[in-house]
Amino acid sequence: MTLSLSRGCMGLHIEDVTIRKVVTIDSDASVKEATNKMNNHSTSSLVVLSENKVDGILTTRDIVSRVVAKGLDPNDIQVGEIASRPVVMMRPEAPLEEAIKIMLQRKIKKIPLVSEREDRVMLVGLLSLSDVIEYHSGLFSILWEQIILTAPADEIEDLVCVA
Repeated sequence: MTLSLSRGCMGLHIEDVTIRKVVTIDSDASVKEATNKMNNHSTSSLVVLSENKVDGILTTRDIVSRVVAKGLDPNDIQVGEIASRPVVMMRPEAPLEEAIKIMLQRKIKKIPLVSEREDRVMLVGLLSLSDVIEYHSGLFSILWEQIILTAPADEIEDLVCVA
């Protein structure tokens, strides 16, 4: 897929549009604890940590499809059992255009940002596709064009509303 974002993305880095306040949860926590944390922080995703390292991303979609739809008890399921993996991580100083390409190619909406400090990799932020669109509304038309060009026809019908 060829993606041209030159209409406004040139020179921007991930850190220019990223969320610095990342909400995390331990992989051993219950899904019930995770949903409470999501509600308390008004977020739809949590970065999952195991031994202080990024281990996955938990989204409301993960909870709905892997717990609720199967009739499982969220008190009995650990976050680490249902979190999405593998996790694509990037550095905050990376070009925003590269991050957007990766998000579109891999069909992901969140990228944890990491930085090396004193020989340790530390979580320093989170890039969200919706934050990119909000920050730079001109990207929306470019992203929509890519969705139309790459999505199967039956999926496009679900995206388009004709009145």
